[in-house]
Amino acid sequence: MRKKGVIIENWPRYILQWGVLIALGLFLGGIIKSESVDPETYCPMGGLQAFTTYLVRGSLPCSMSTVQIMMGLVMALGVMLFSKLFCGYLCPIGTVEDLLRKLRNFLCIKSIKVNSKSWADKLLRIVKYILLFWIFYSTTTASELFCKNLDPYYAIATGFKGEITLWMSITSIVLVVLGGLIVDNFWCRYICPLGAAVNTMKFWLWCLTLGAVCYLFNVLEMNVPWWLMLGAFCLMGYLLEIFYRHPRLQLIYMQKDTMRCNKCGACARECPHHINLLEYKGRITDVDCTLCGECAAVCSRDALHVGIRPRGRKNLFNLLLPATLTVILALSGFYLGRTRELPTINESWGIYSSDSLHTPLVDPATLEECTIEGLKEVHCFGSSMAFKGKLEKIAGVHGVKTYVKSHKADITYNPAVTSPEKIKEQIYVPSHFKCFTPDYKETPVLKVITIRTEKMPAASDVNMLGLQFKQVDSLIYGLESQFECPLIVRMYVDPAFDRDAKWIKEIVEKPTYDFVKADGSIKSTELGFEFVRMEPQVDSIATTEFLQRMFGKEFRWESAKRIEKAEQEKKRQYIYEFADENFTKPVITRNLPFVSNTLSAHEGVLAVYTCLNDEYVPCLRIRFCNPMTSKEIYSILTAEQWTITYAADDIRQVPAKIKFLKEGKQSNFPVSYLDDNAATGKKLAGRKTQKRKK
Repeated sequence: MRKKGVIIENWPRYILQWGVLIALGLFLGGIIKSESVDPETYCPMGGLQAFTTYLVRGSLPCSMSTVQIMMGLVMALGVMLFSKLFCGYLCPIGTVEDLLRKLRNFLCIKSIKVNSKSWADKLLRIVKYILLFWIFYSTTTASELFCKNLDPYYAIATGFKGEITLWMSITSIVLVVLGGLIVDNFWCRYICPLGAAVNTMKFWLWCLTLGAVCYLFNVLEMNVPWWLMLGAFCLMGYLLEIFYRHPRLQLIYMQKDTMRCNKCGACARECPHHINLLEYKGRITDVDCTLCGECAAVCSRDALHVGIRPRGRKNLFNLLLPATLTVILALSGFYLGRTRELPTINESWGIYSSDSLHTPLVDPATLEECTIEGLKEVHCFGSSMAFKGKLEKIAGVHGVKTYVKSHKADITYNPAVTSPEKIKEQIYVPSHFKCFTPDYKETPVLKVITIRTEKMPAASDVNMLGLQFKQVDSLIYGLESQFECPLIVRMYVDPAFDRDAKWIKEIVEKPTYDFVKADGSIKSTELGFEFVRMEPQVDSIATTEFLQRMFGKEFRWESAKRIEKAEQEKKRQYIYEFADENFTKPVITRNLPFVSNTLSAHEGVLAVYTCLNDEYVPCLRIRFCNPMTSKEIYSILTAEQWTITYAADDIRQVPAKIKFLKEGKQSNFPVSYLDDNAATGKKLAGRKTQKRKK
């Protein structure tokens, strides 16, 4: 006899399941706006992959958060102590599988029952273990979360715009939907790699034994490949799942009171995993059990409940126990992830000989460690490795650990060779930021005010400070930094600027930079800069020299072969110039290689470069000759799609990277330039400025 009110009987589970789906819909649908929302932020599968990569390589995959890692580790602990609570109460794919099962029952569609003791079941279960090995192996070797390529949840959550492989994602979605309509919990039982991992973790004593064997191999210096241990983990889990199936070291189970049971079979029919509950007496120890409570909700005799003892009637405590444990575990993972941080990379070099880890090149006991904070350029695995490459060039530095969440690094160094101050000086990149463009004719000279600051280790900090000044005073034209302790920041200001040190201090020490976005919302960036002092001496500088300093590094592409050919054929050459202040902005300069790439496909284009023109305005200049024309160049640059050559066999159409709203100005290429440097044109960018100086 079927018990009425199944949903009411199992309401804690449904509240969690629907709560997760609704929250995902609100955040990913943009109804609740959040700058930090990421579909993978709380996924324990990604956390387990990241932790495995950390154990093997000493680094975390790119775009990995400590929250995700802690979610994975806490979930693993929950599996060992209790059961697969994440699968039964939180997993969105598991919820979809449950809904598909209910939909099929509502539509009176008969499912295919795959007996857990059949060879078909045993063969199908190997698929998720193969996927488990493949995903963890690919993630660890590439240091990128490979599961994103085929995760159906990630594909849908990102609108198929994430780091996916389309055919893999579509195949996964089809397996979830069609498989779930044909076989109960098809994805969870046979495909899900996380299901393979947690099923193996249920046999945690075996996992500890395998870990002890790995440790023993390391002690004996037997270099067993890590992937072999991963394979042993997957094979062990598969064999235990199909031949043993009964982990017996959990703290709680579904409990069956045989005195109350009338063997009606309703529990077995309702079980999502088709566990034959009729054959059990007392504890339900099947490896597939998630403590979902569906069997207890349908039992008309209250013969089933979650707990430690089989006897006794089901009560509110038994009903709330698995859901409460799930919430506690999830909150614990979230808290630990917010309060703890693993290093994204943990690298060392030059300490031991490459031939042996027992032959030190320097005495490890003499090495010290310093911490540098505020490194905004350290924000992911790639930037951490770039930072490491910079440190490897510094004599006396032997290691680094980066923390991308807090933007800091712990650097191991030899105090006999270098010091924290020297390290900071060598990694610092001087920077400049132009707030406004002064008229060099009306204001030929600017004042230079020097201030000293702290807690500005990143080159981008000068940009943020410049944006603060730009909001409050149009007489501040630009900033320039130079390393020293405290940091030197030069302010280039109008002669009429009369603000004192107190006013400057208030701007420097503003806790946040508040930016008004296009939709009217405000985005705040935390700063934390510290004003030390303002130097008493005020200097001056020619406005034209200031403009040259603010121009920064020029961009240049040229074809020496085409230039030489044009010279030999005595072709008339021209300059096509686009003048715009924006050609100094990073958002433009980082896309200039796309400009030269798309133009280089045309034989008449000889060179593309940026410089200051006669009016000291930043400009993009294109040097060309027949048969190319300026109209054709403008047509190419204003097209909606640019043709970009990535390789000889890889030519793509991409959206235009820069908007050219006005036509440029054509002029003849100066003959004197050809006399100076006919083949390479190295003096193109600065010739006219040099003449003015003379």
